[in-house]
Amino acid sequence: MMNSSQVDDPGDRLPVWLTIRQSYGIVFRNLGVFMALALLPIVLTFTIQEISRELVIHWEWPRRVRLLLEEPFRWLFWTVFAVAWHRYALLGQRDTTAWIQFRVGWREIRYLFYSAVVAIPLLGARVPTMMLIQNLQELSAATALWLSLMALMAIGLGLVALIRFSFIFPSVSVERPTGFRRAWKETSGAGWRIFWVTFLASIPIGVIDRLLREVTLAMEPAVTRLGGGYSDNMLGRWMLGTQLAQLIFTFLFTAILVSALSLAFKDRTKWAPGKRASPATA
Repeated sequence: MMNSSQVDDPGDRLPVWLTIRQSYGIVFRNLGVFMALALLPIVLTFTIQEISRELVIHWEWPRRVRLLLEEPFRWLFWTVFAVAWHRYALLGQRDTTAWIQFRVGWREIRYLFYSAVVAIPLLGARVPTMMLIQNLQELSAATALWLSLMALMAIGLGLVALIRFSFIFPSVSVERPTGFRRAWKETSGAGWRIFWVTFLASIPIGVIDRLLREVTLAMEPAVTRLGGGYSDNMLGRWMLGTQLAQLIFTFLFTAILVSALSLAFKDRTKWAPGKRASPATA
C-alpha cells in the first residue's frame, strides 16, 4: 500500500482527463464484450419491469408497490454486470468463452452487500426530501428549512462515503482483500480526483439515460389510457422501444462509471493481475 508521501506527490496524482478518455475507450472499443456481459441482465431487467407493471395494473396496486417488486431484481442484475465489467476492465478478459456471461456467486453477493451499505446515506436522504415535496404547502418555513438541510447533509455524507469507499468495489470484483478502513486509506488524498473522474465520465451517457427515462414516464399514462396490451398500439410499441433503449443506456452508463473507477483504482493502488496483495485491514 502506498504511503502518504506517495499519495500527496503531485507527480503521482490521478490524471482526470486521461482516465476519462481511457474509460470511454474500454467501453466503445469493446461493444461486443459489452453486449455479451449486459445482454442477459438487460433482458431480465426488462422482463421483471413488464411483469411488475402488469401485476400493478391488474391488481390496481399503488405505484410504489411496483418499485418494491422491481428494485431487488434491478440491483441484482446491475451487480452481476458491474462485477463482470470490473473484471473485464481490470483483467483484460472475460471469465468465459461462452458468448453470454451471467454469474451470481460470493463476490457478487459481497458487492451487493457493500453497495447497499454505502448507499444508506443517499437512500436516507430520500426521506426528508419526500416529506418536503409531499407536504410543502402545509409545512412551516422553519420545518421546510430543517428538512432541506437534513437532505443536503445526507446527500453530502453519501457522496463522501461513495467516493472514499469506492475502491471496495473493484477489489471485491477481482477478489482482492479489502474493507472499509483499507478503502478509506487507499483513496486518501485522491477523493476529489476520483469524484471528478467518475462524475465527468458519466455525464454524457447519464444525460441520455435520464432523458429516455423521462420520455418513458411521460408516455406511460397515455398508453395506459388507450387500454389493451402495450404492443397493441403504436404508442405502446414506441414506449417499449424507448424503455429498452433506456435500459441499454443505463448499462452503458454503468460500464463507463465502472471503467473509470477501475482505472482510478489501478492507478492509485498500483494493482496488477497476479500481484500478491497485502493482508486486508478490516
